[in-house]
Amino acid sequence: MKASVLKTEKRIESTNNKQCKIQTYGANNDHPQRILEIVGGSGTALSCLDIKIKFLIGRGFAQSDFYRAVVDDNGTKMDELLRLVSTDFATFKGFAVHVNYNALYQIVSATHIPFEQVRFEQLDENGEFDRLCTHPDWGKRNTALRKFTLDDQVWFHFFDPSPEVIQKQVQEAGGWENYTGQILYYSGDGRRVYPKPTFEAVLTDMVVEEGLSNITHRNVKNNFLPAGMIIDYDNTANSEEQEDETKEELKQFQGDMNAGKLMYISRVAADQKPEFIPFEGKNFDKEFTATEEKTPQIIGRAFQQPPILRAEDVGANFGADLMKNAYDFYNSIIEDERMVLSQQFEKIFSHWYDDSINPDRNYGILPRVYRVNATIAERLAGNMKEVLELIFDETKKPEAKKAVLMKVYGLEEDEIDYLLTRI
Repeated sequence: MKASVLKTEKRIESTNNKQCKIQTYGANNDHPQRILEIVGGSGTALSCLDIKIKFLIGRGFAQSDFYRAVVDDNGTKMDELLRLVSTDFATFKGFAVHVNYNALYQIVSATHIPFEQVRFEQLDENGEFDRLCTHPDWGKRNTALRKFTLDDQVWFHFFDPSPEVIQKQVQEAGGWENYTGQILYYSGDGRRVYPKPTFEAVLTDMVVEEGLSNITHRNVKNNFLPAGMIIDYDNTANSEEQEDETKEELKQFQGDMNAGKLMYISRVAADQKPEFIPFEGKNFDKEFTATEEKTPQIIGRAFQQPPILRAEDVGANFGADLMKNAYDFYNSIIEDERMVLSQQFEKIFSHWYDDSINPDRNYGILPRVYRVNATIAERLAGNMKEVLELIFDETKKPEAKKAVLMKVYGLEEDEIDYLLTRI
């Protein structure tokens, strides 16, 4: 894995692959797959990514009926689609959603497509392209289970809900029964551009962290630790045979499960008493202490996350005020990306065949809030009077009250139902 190449790249290297008729995503067409592998080997990166995904999802869509709506034939609900899309967006700075239409040019399904499976069509003689192609294993990581074949390629047009465009594509496909639909492809780096993740600059640091973990693992598993051996100088033993036997014995005395054991070895020599020689394993941990402390900080800064969100003690334990401030800060960092998600979902579901799932056309995502053992009254400190006035206001419908309580005051749906039915 050439992590150093990833770090120094100014852009994603891409060429026309004439065999697959696509533009490669990275020199070997496996840049997204390498990102997944690098992130998967770094504990700090996984933690940071998990936190970012949770903040992108927040508390879900503000419109509760929309949040629960089923969006494809697989029974996928909107909250699941949001989670899948947010995961790709946090990881790659891009995501893909497949949509299909009915004969009225209304969208009837929206399905997440794993971002690493999508590639652009190769450029034509004018430097243009108009389609996307999916394949389950562009990076050829699973060829032991399934042979790589171009028969697994599926082609789609870019998202465009115009009836004229859809009808033309349907005719080109030979009718609705052959039409594969479209893909909404979002890239944070621009229109029809392969994106780079926000943490691209610290991919090498993630590899470093994985390497440090490997060193610690090998130090524990493969060093001799405080074991030792007894040498018995025996004139009768065959030295060549004994040498081979000793090598096998030495292999058995490596690892954490053999710490503190003794080894008995017979050696050819004259009139000497047995001798015990201890093994002193080399401990590399202290030599990498500075790097171990610095690397997580570098990775965390790339995500712009306060360390306290990763459960790191910042010197003041985990006080509620500190955690709340951290939540507020990171919500402000994530706000723009959360808005992008809302805008892209609006592009799709403003053309949905059933208006009843979101009659208010509200595609906003509620931000995440910090709550630990706090009562509703404590969380509404300073706003309790306004909330009670809203609850007892007979001129407003329950749906309107619920929307305000959820969006303005940050209450959960079950809390709002309790207040509206019990007060």
